[in-house]
Amino acid sequence: AWHEAGHAIINVLLEHCHPLYKVTIIPRGQSLGSTMSLPKDDVLNHHKLSLLDTITMTMGGRIAEQLYSGDISSGAAGDIQQATKMAKSMVTQFGMSDKLGMVQYGGSNEYVFLGRDMAQSKDYSEDTAQQIDDEVKRIIGECYHCAETLIKKNSDKLKAIAEALLEYETLDGAQVEEIVKTGKLKKPDNNNKKSDGPTGAKAATSTS
Repeated sequence: AWHEAGHAIINVLLEHCHPLYKVTIIPRGQSLGSTMSLPKDDVLNHHKLSLLDTITMTMGGRIAEQLYSGDISSGAAGDIQQATKMAKSMVTQFGMSDKLGMVQYGGSNEYVFLGRDMAQSKDYSEDTAQQIDDEVKRIIGECYHCAETLIKKNSDKLKAIAEALLEYETLDGAQVEEIVKTGKLKKPDNNNKKSDGPTGAKAATSTS
């Protein structure tokens, strides 16, 4: 509940995230919960501010989990993978790094054989590879710091979201926004605890 609450509160607080659709702690497959957002319009291009806010949102789960338990778990593995992939694309494919400029790195899909193994060919130097790694780490580090600051500043609202998830299991975006604005959630008229959520929201593509 705290992990998903961390994603949800960051999603609502940041301007350039896709609008929050639903957050749930109902397990599905190997996932113990999901935070889902939907873009207002078709996504034809990726914008830098949106990518940075999305990476920041993915950091929120680990931070909230650690704030609650004083420990970390492997539950953020998918978040880390997603954030790393986005940050690396920003640097190597989208020209969104001032340090490395508007150059595509590693864009070739050609492969070379090395003995029994097959590796993707690399069209840049080891020094450039190190700079790419440093930039990816910098982007993720700055996003992590931003998420940590927001969560600590809004820890009371984070707790309210987590407690609402424990009570209802599923919240829609409007209910999370209500908690962020007022600090609490009005009890739904149907009082539908431990079901498909207070409003019976439909499923959407998960972002975490």
